[in-house]
Amino acid sequence: MVVISYVRAAVSATASAIWALSLRRWGLLSLGSSLLYLWNISTLSSRRRNSDNSPCPEHGPLLRIMYGLFSTWLAERVLGHLLHTRPDEPQAEQIGGTLPSVMGPRELRIKVVPILGAAFGGNYAYLIWDEDDPDRRAIVVDPADPYPVLRAAEEERLNVEVLLTTHWHFDHSGGNATFAREVPGLRVVASDRERGRVPALTERLADEQTIAVGRLLVTAHSVPGHTLGSAVFQISSSAAPAAPHAAFTGDTLFCGGCGRLFEGSSLQLHASLRRLRTRLAPNCQVFSGHEYADMLLTMAVRSDPSNLAALRKLRQVRDLRLRKQPSVPSTMAEECSFNPWMKATPLDLARLCGCEM
Repeated sequence: MVVISYVRAAVSATASAIWALSLRRWGLLSLGSSLLYLWNISTLSSRRRNSDNSPCPEHGPLLRIMYGLFSTWLAERVLGHLLHTRPDEPQAEQIGGTLPSVMGPRELRIKVVPILGAAFGGNYAYLIWDEDDPDRRAIVVDPADPYPVLRAAEEERLNVEVLLTTHWHFDHSGGNATFAREVPGLRVVASDRERGRVPALTERLADEQTIAVGRLLVTAHSVPGHTLGSAVFQISSSAAPAAPHAAFTGDTLFCGGCGRLFEGSSLQLHASLRRLRTRLAPNCQVFSGHEYADMLLTMAVRSDPSNLAALRKLRQVRDLRLRKQPSVPSTMAEECSFNPWMKATPLDLARLCGCEM
């Protein structure tokens, strides 16, 4: 009986300790989430907040509430549970049934992986590798739904070493934690302007800082606007310096448009787009984070029927989409010829972004 009493006491004490630990854990999670929620809301642009007095869009109360929740642990649990593909289930069909596609020279091979179904308008993650690398080292960009990208890497017999996150929004960074768990030693990289909102982050890159993955060179470009920490990652190969570089633009630059202003001002966005025009070569290929080309090019043609370059590109895009191919990439030369956002003045950008003047 004495032994049984001791066992019961031990079990009771253990259960109490687990319960206390659980309460403490949930308390810490709640506190951390509350602070992150307040920080997220504080980063939303507003005329009163911007020190440069530049025009910004007004955000309604509902958007502010949702934006505050967007990157908390709750969003990751809820959205991840609803949208992430399970390891043993087929991937949700992308908008238009987009198929994965491999392109580029051997020295800079790129696989486009459609992810997240239709939830955010058709997201793209990317795998980049050097076909002649004996170690099959690879880079992944924005694998917000991790398992389809992990399967794609396995199909290509790749060893993913670096994960690049263009910005903190869930539909770009929501798979980081799972990817890092599945790939021990993974380097998770983002802009040094990201402040604690990119999951599993291990490295921050300053503007124009470069890292190497084998013969692949990754250069970060700081492009505040869509978010304050947005980055474009330019990737080239030291084995083929004359080959066109690839720029992974996230939600900063799309074919025929650019991302909505959430945290930055129209002046910041204008400076970021001008920075890309200056730094990226005309033949640099642009790989954006979403399949928005048809919609944005249609808007460009409707707003300016004389924009014949946009009309030609729209026809090309629709032909690709009919064949279930991704519309990416465009080139910087193309974007400068037909993208109204790339040609806009600061005042034009403010109007396009819906900012008050």
